[in-house]
Amino acid sequence: MKGILADVNIQKYVHILVAIMQSEDYKLFWDHLQIQYLQFADVGLPSNALDTLIWQTCQQRELILITDNRNQDDNSSLESTIRLFNTPLSLPVFTISNIGRLRNSREYLHQVVESLLDALLRVQSLRGTGRLFLP
Repeated sequence: MKGILADVNIQKYVHILVAIMQSEDYKLFWDHLQIQYLQFADVGLPSNALDTLIWQTCQQRELILITDNRNQDDNSSLESTIRLFNTPLSLPVFTISNIGRLRNSREYLHQVVESLLDALLRVQSLRGTGRLFLP
């Protein structure tokens, strides 16, 4: 894994999560991971990219996608893409379970950070799981 990619609609929340992970309390873990924090423009994805392209880009570039709860509206949805293309070697997608709660609860925010760090530290053992919900 080389980095994390913020889904376009939750960039500001992922930015906050990364800022906390880079803070003094979690810096040791963040530094150990040696990963980049990226946004769509950094990897050449348009903001309206199809979920299939986003997932494939993440897999090709060894990036963890952090998203909120994308749905299964059609065959190009993230959930459909995972079901169709996921293999035992695929990196998981991390989904923040409750963005509203993340916005309003500092305690929940830190639960998400700790859950995310834990998953990132053991991401090789999580390959093939498809989607993981945080926290």
